[in-house]
Amino acid sequence: MDISAVPTHLAWEFTHLLPGTFRRNKVEFAHHEYPILGPLPAQGPQTRPLESSPLEGPFLYFVVDDRGAVCYVGKSQEQTVLKRWIRTGTGGPARHYWTHSTKSGGAVFRIAEGLRQGRRFQLRYTALDELRRAGWVAAGVPLDAAERQAIATLHPRWNKI
Repeated sequence: MDISAVPTHLAWEFTHLLPGTFRRNKVEFAHHEYPILGPLPAQGPQTRPLESSPLEGPFLYFVVDDRGAVCYVGKSQEQTVLKRWIRTGTGGPARHYWTHSTKSGGAVFRIAEGLRQGRRFQLRYTALDELRRAGWVAAGVPLDAAERQAIATLHPRWNKI
């Protein structure tokens, strides 16, 4: 099964890197020098996705490459999926940055590597309720289980299985 079988919306497109790096304010992430994944949303964490879902979170989100392959699947309890990715940092040209904050750095470093090679990426998302309505996830299945199902079904290459 590929991503076209899942009802998704476009949250953001990553098309190029900006010069410089930044660090996260939180101690557990401060050891990373994060690349800057392109122009930043003007409204920081309040920025709305490029395509709006008729439903609110929780969400599953997908990093999809320019060939349509799902590279990463994650989950977000936020009411807008972009809040999961836009975090404050120090250094660099702006106050908010694209991060996928895990202790290993998350998908941000892999997106940056692909951008350096001329690739492009989309951050796509779907509300858990959309997956239920589409019959992709059974009623009552919690977000964690839906994420595991998406990983098992879509086989994203950046998720650890």
